[in-house]
Amino acid sequence: MVVNDKGYVNIENDTKYRVIRVAVLAEEPLGWGSGKHYFPVILDGYTWKIGDMSYRFSTKYIFDKDILQGGLNISEYDVLLAPGGGVGDGEAIVKGFNGLRNVRKWKKQIRSFIEDGGGYVGICGGAALITGLKTGPNKTPMTFYERQYDKSSFGISCVTSYYKDLVLPLFNLFQEKHPEKIGAMGYVFSFAPGKTLDGKHIHAGGAPMDFQICKDNPIFSDFPGETERIRWWGGPALVVPENPGREVKVLARYPAKDLSENDSTNIHAWKYKGGIRGLLVALFKAFKLIKDEKDSLKNVLMYAYYLAGDWKHTDEIIELNLSGKPCMTAEIYPNENKGRILLCTAHPEYMVWWGGQIEEVDDAGFNSLANGLHRWKNIANLSKTTAGELTHTWWIIRRSTAWAAKVPDDSLPPICKGKITKGAKSILSENIFWDGSLIDQMKNI
Repeated sequence: MVVNDKGYVNIENDTKYRVIRVAVLAEEPLGWGSGKHYFPVILDGYTWKIGDMSYRFSTKYIFDKDILQGGLNISEYDVLLAPGGGVGDGEAIVKGFNGLRNVRKWKKQIRSFIEDGGGYVGICGGAALITGLKTGPNKTPMTFYERQYDKSSFGISCVTSYYKDLVLPLFNLFQEKHPEKIGAMGYVFSFAPGKTLDGKHIHAGGAPMDFQICKDNPIFSDFPGETERIRWWGGPALVVPENPGREVKVLARYPAKDLSENDSTNIHAWKYKGGIRGLLVALFKAFKLIKDEKDSLKNVLMYAYYLAGDWKHTDEIIELNLSGKPCMTAEIYPNENKGRILLCTAHPEYMVWWGGQIEEVDDAGFNSLANGLHRWKNIANLSKTTAGELTHTWWIIRRSTAWAAKVPDDSLPPICKGKITKGAKSILSENIFWDGSLIDQMKNI
C-alpha cells in the first residue's frame, strides 16, 4: 500500500482510503510515567468506512529529539497527540524554561506544524502544556509549578488553563499553614487502589465525572445524551477569551456540582512532615526495591518521591472551583491552513466506574504517597470483561483525533464502545487490576 503526502491511497476496488497519521508525543522528561501506551491501542489500525471512503489511524511515538530534528511536519503526520501525566505535565514543567535554546526550538517546531495545517490533540497535561495558566484570585501564577505551566505556553492557542491552586505534593512551601494549596494535585498522586463491592482491587486515581456535553459541534452533534462520564485525574479548567479572534467552541463542561462540594468525592489535604531525612530514607528504600524487583534504575528518584514520609492528615478540604467551567474546546488556527487544536482536560483514554465514594486512609504513624492517602471504596461491581468500563470513552479520542486531522464533519468515527483486543487485555492486566504489590501500585500512580 502506497500512501501519498496527503495520507490517501486507492485500493483495488476503487474505494478511496485515507490513513490518518498520528504522532504520539512520548517523552517523559522527569521519569514520571504516563498513559501514552493507551493511544496506540485505541487508535492504531482502527478503521471505519463512510460511503465509499475508508479511514484508518496509524500511530507512531515521537520524542523531543525527533521534533528538534524536524521530524514533526505535515508531510509525515496529520496530528500531534500529547498525552497527560509524565508526558504533558512533565513537558509543561521542563518546557517552562524558555531561556533554553532547545526549548524555544522545540516550541517553534510544534507551532510551525500547526501553522502549516497540522492538528494538535492535548489530553489533560497535554492541554496544560500548550496553554498559558490563570490561577488564584488574581489569575497570576505564584508558585514555581504554576509559573512553569504558564511559561510552557506555545503562544498558538487562544485558550488558557485555570487552576485555583497548583503545587506538586511534597514541595508545597505553604503546607504548614495552607496544606490545601496543593489544589488539584491532591487528586493525582495520592490514591491507594480502590475496592469494588465484590472485593476486586483496581487502580482508581482521580474520579469519573458526568461532564455536560455541548452539541453544537461535529464531535458531539449526534451524541444521544446530555452528559457523558469521563475519567478526571487532576486536569485544569479551560478559559476561552471573550474575543478570541478565531473559531472556538466549548465541547464539554465540568459538572455543576464540584467534586470538592460533594461529600463522596471531596478529599482532605495532607502535609509532608518527613523533612530531608524522610527523602534520604526514601532514596535508600527505592534502591532496595529496584534491586529486589530487578526494576530499572531510572525509576529510583520517582520511587523515592512516592516513598518519602511521613504525611499527616489535616481537616482542610481541597477546593477545586471547576464547577461549570469548560473542560474541552476545539479551535481553528486563523490562517489559510486552518490547523485544528483540540484540548481536553479529562482522560477519555482511561476506564470509568460507577458508585462508590472516596475515604481517607488511616493516619497510621507513617504514611506516604506510595501507600496512598485516599482511596475509593464501594465501587459498583465491574462487568464480566470490563470492556464497557475500559473503553467507555475511547470513541471520544477517535473522534477528536479525526476532527483534528480534518476528517469531514459527517465522516467521524462512530460513537460506540470498544472491544477487548490483545492490546486492551494487556492494559487490563497491567494498569487496571492491582496485583497486591507496592511496585505495581507506584507504577499506576
